[in-house]
Amino acid sequence: MRELLRRLNFLRNRDRFEKDLDDEMRFHLEMKAKKTGDRQAAQKQFGNVGILKEVSREMWGWTSIERLWQDLRYALRQLARNPGFASIAVLSLALGIGANTAIFGLIDHVMLRLLPVRNPEELLVIRRTISYARFEEVRRRNSVFSSVFGVHVMTDLEVQTPGDAAGRATGELVSGNYFQTLGVQAALGRTILPEDDLTPESSPVAVISYGYWKRVFGGSSEALGKKIRVKTGRANANTGGLDVYDAPGTRSVDGALLTIVGVAPPEFFGDAVGTSMDLWAPMMMQPAVMPGRPFLKQKNAQWVNMMGRLKPGVSRSQASAGLIVLWRQILTDAAGSHITEQRRREIAEFTLRTESGEKGFGQIRRQFSQPLLVLMTVVGLVLLIACLNVANLLLARATARRKEITVRLSLGAGRVRLIRQLLTESLLLAGIGGVLGIAIAALGTRVLLTLLADVNLPLSIPFETDWRTLGFMAAISLATGILFGLAPALRATRITLAETLKDTGRSAAGGHGGTTKSLVGAQVAVSMLLLIGAGLFLRTLYNLKNSNVGYNPDHLLLMNVDPVSAGYRGDEVGRAMKNLLDRVRALPGVRSATFSENGLFSGYESGQDIEVEGFTPGSDKDKIARFDQIGPDYFTKIGIPVLLGRDMSERDVPGAPRVAVINDTMAKFYFHGSNPIGKHIRYGKDISLEIVGVVRDAQDHDFRDEPLRRFYVSYFQPVDGITTANFEIRTDGNPGNLSAALRQEVQAVSRNLPILSIKDVRELMDASVVQERLIAKLSSFFGLLAVVLAAIGLYGVMSYAVARRTNEIGIRMALGAAKSNVIGMILGEVAMVIAFGGVTGIVVALAATRLLKSFLFGLTAMDPVSFGGAAALLGIVGVLAGYLPARRAAKIDPMVALRYE
Repeated sequence: MRELLRRLNFLRNRDRFEKDLDDEMRFHLEMKAKKTGDRQAAQKQFGNVGILKEVSREMWGWTSIERLWQDLRYALRQLARNPGFASIAVLSLALGIGANTAIFGLIDHVMLRLLPVRNPEELLVIRRTISYARFEEVRRRNSVFSSVFGVHVMTDLEVQTPGDAAGRATGELVSGNYFQTLGVQAALGRTILPEDDLTPESSPVAVISYGYWKRVFGGSSEALGKKIRVKTGRANANTGGLDVYDAPGTRSVDGALLTIVGVAPPEFFGDAVGTSMDLWAPMMMQPAVMPGRPFLKQKNAQWVNMMGRLKPGVSRSQASAGLIVLWRQILTDAAGSHITEQRRREIAEFTLRTESGEKGFGQIRRQFSQPLLVLMTVVGLVLLIACLNVANLLLARATARRKEITVRLSLGAGRVRLIRQLLTESLLLAGIGGVLGIAIAALGTRVLLTLLADVNLPLSIPFETDWRTLGFMAAISLATGILFGLAPALRATRITLAETLKDTGRSAAGGHGGTTKSLVGAQVAVSMLLLIGAGLFLRTLYNLKNSNVGYNPDHLLLMNVDPVSAGYRGDEVGRAMKNLLDRVRALPGVRSATFSENGLFSGYESGQDIEVEGFTPGSDKDKIARFDQIGPDYFTKIGIPVLLGRDMSERDVPGAPRVAVINDTMAKFYFHGSNPIGKHIRYGKDISLEIVGVVRDAQDHDFRDEPLRRFYVSYFQPVDGITTANFEIRTDGNPGNLSAALRQEVQAVSRNLPILSIKDVRELMDASVVQERLIAKLSSFFGLLAVVLAAIGLYGVMSYAVARRTNEIGIRMALGAAKSNVIGMILGEVAMVIAFGGVTGIVVALAATRLLKSFLFGLTAMDPVSFGGAAALLGIVGVLAGYLPARRAAKIDPMVALRYE
């Protein structure tokens, strides 16, 4: 401590110390001169005053820190003298570092962070959505969890606070042990407790998030005890063929009136990394929060997700094995004494997927992990190009500073000392680029979230300058500073003093041409790789958006309404929707209209077990087909051709024979070319459907999937509980112009009928390819950025080469060389660099693009259009970048050039 205080005192009183040191040195020298009588001899005996001062400073201060401070000041002066060089270098690095930081921020939130709960490594997610009854069985009978909780996510809650209009929020229905299992304590009030979740609608309470508390209630403690009305329209559940309606005559349309009893801590965002919930309510409040959908008492309504905390000493593999055994027991018990041998074999082969719960439920992580890793690779390559560019600039500057470095070496400066000085300048550039990169990263994160905004998930990925982001930025800045600065520093200090001090123009110019051209060739190669990748992704996106979906999606509008939460039950739903359909068809600008339950590129669709007349299934998979419940003239109005039989009609109403229309894939699979009209499909135990039509395959949920087996039933004869209605409306003009008129017609039918969304089908189709659009747009942007950086590098190298060869070019022109010969010579060198880099990039791309097969659609990884387009673009940009220096070389005056040295 005394040593530390002594050195700090030296730094604080440095000027006084220097004066005292000078006085002391002078005193000792004078005393020795008086003693010897010979001042020169006394000087020799005393020694070098400067060295003695340096020794004293090393004893008193921190020499390394002082030298670092000197290096920094010198580096700042050098950058100030070359603002053009500094600006280009810093901007290049800022773009590369900022892009990498932005992508890292997303990867950190989606893939790396752990849940902010107690011992998250003890959590295990069961990747299966089940009914509440099955959840209770697992909770009661399991032997591997100390506690297991259930969750149901609601992404479109309508929440009305006292005195305010209703707003949108995200939330979850959770079992009573949710917060206890996670180990989360309330920041204010209390959390939901097991006693809040014993009987349906017995405890209307809610816990709100810290962010929602600040945003809506201004962080006031008076929020506790306030009542909020909460309701959701969408039902993200597979009801398994059961009617979802409450008892006839029940019209609970207002939702649940919940009392706020607690505020979650600020660090707790929910049970899935990358999301953020606004509120939590007991699972027993489901019937009130989701009016008309009593999932609690439906044994086959699959809507509960599960997570559990492992018992001490139980590993994840042991827990997974135990859960599979338990689940097989539950299925066997459900089958009862009449279980068939085939069903027994099916249960014996059943498996249950689990995953670590330390990062929570992984839907977002599974959906975006691969695209984010691809983008991280892309921006990493862009940063590499930026580093190569700055290395080229530093090599050029090292040539200009060759005389300075030579003089410093000749005066005794060590090579290591000079390398440290040059590296300090590089690290300073990287540091400034990193600081600017934080702003670019914040902007980039907002752009990324905008591109992800179409995802139907409660994404919450803010850009935070926390220690993780700052640490990544600092590490990447340090790495890039060393990467682009070390080679030029080593090259600059590896010189021959005698030749350099001759001070001839040629020696002063130096000879780094081969190195700089190699670096530019590497830039071209990496740029070629990025452009080819961007071309593949763009072509994939184009193929997806322009693939034949089986109908014309232009001028087609989709309006989603929720008749169940409006209070309609049973046959009332069909009558109300038919009434609304008639009103919509009468609107000016509407060419045709129909409706369905799932809608185009929306809704919830799952496979169901069926039996087909005359078909013997070879396995359980052969019995699965998807279905939708549709309105009259559905295929005719949308534009899907009817191949056999008829469309659904207004005659297919309650009381009439149940009918179905099947798609072409289903007809070929079950009937092998024979006529299916008149055949029957058995759905469930007692529903028989007569096939009355066959329609062409249509893609109505996913571009990438091969056509699936699908059948359609009348909306007026539902085989599964109606959960919503999607109106497909074809317009004469811009579909968006009808929004206001449609809202008026809905209000005319019922003021309680909520409109969940009104969207253009093209917009919904775009949302279904959000991953492809994200990768295509960003890879294109970074590919073009890479080309610009490579062009800047090429331009700089050729400009430097022309300046270095001014004397040579003058001699050539004095001996009769034409301007075209000079231009051809320079462009020939440019072509060689581009050809070398381009061929290298193509060779690397041929190997690397094979890893992208899973991302491509409608083309191969060796798509000639993508490869040819990338080569052509890079060639054009490269030639333009080289033409300007070549033209300047052709304008050199031979007499001026000959006097250049």
